[in-house]
Amino acid sequence: MRPSLNYLRQLRNQIVWSASAIGLTTLTQTNFCTTKEYYFNYGSHMIPHPEKVHKGGEDALFADKKILVVADGVGGWADLGIDPGLYSKELCKKLEEAFKQNPEDLKNPKKYIIAAHKVTKAKGSTTVCVVSINQGDLRSSLVGDSGYAIYRKIDDKYQLNFKSTEQQKSFNFPYQIGSEGDNPNVATDETHKIQVGDLVVLGTDGLFDNMSAQQIQVVIEDVTKTEPNNPQALAKSIANYAYRLSLDPKYNSPFAQHAKQSRLRYMGGKSDDITVIVAFINEQ
Repeated sequence: MRPSLNYLRQLRNQIVWSASAIGLTTLTQTNFCTTKEYYFNYGSHMIPHPEKVHKGGEDALFADKKILVVADGVGGWADLGIDPGLYSKELCKKLEEAFKQNPEDLKNPKKYIIAAHKVTKAKGSTTVCVVSINQGDLRSSLVGDSGYAIYRKIDDKYQLNFKSTEQQKSFNFPYQIGSEGDNPNVATDETHKIQVGDLVVLGTDGLFDNMSAQQIQVVIEDVTKTEPNNPQALAKSIANYAYRLSLDPKYNSPFAQHAKQSRLRYMGGKSDDITVIVAFINEQ
């Protein structure tokens, strides 16, 4: 039998009176619920490789106020007559389904990667990056060279707080999951404490091969001066800037710098699909 409303009121009053009697005078009704609820205010933008515009590129994404995903189909499958975008796009759909079926796994997004990989049937492979919000934490998991960066406003300016590390077997040879590839258990597992106003940028390698985290920070500062709460405009500006750099044959890109570290000759940007998700951390 369910207790009556009067009984519950009497019980509450008795708890407050008892606490007061032993000196716990700060006990109030508002003390019973203090958990903050955060969510993503997000926007996204995709620019296909110039030669892949007709099919929309080979990247994929999924975004929700609690979870963000980017994936990059591995281009080598095209040599076998397989569209590299098929696997990345199906994987993102399966990740969305896994999230909707098991929202409690926001605290461990690696589970979504493992679950989605298990049921994705397309031929191919992909890199992938997933970030989610679980109470006051940002959780992340990634495979390969898709990644993310976190920026925090300090003294009224956004500054880099964290940048994910790529998973590479050798230069331009990222870890990947697919019909053939690495075990999804290689996915990373990171946790970050977040604050209202923090800014998260997710991207495929088309972004991070052409822009450093510091260059992205400059664009953030420039755009947020006139549009401080417009993630869609910011995502588009970052993607467009990366695209322009990717076509510059004389640009000393992050990709060119990594090639040099591997004793390889390369100069210029790296033409590729570019996918960007930008999200402000808000509180509801």
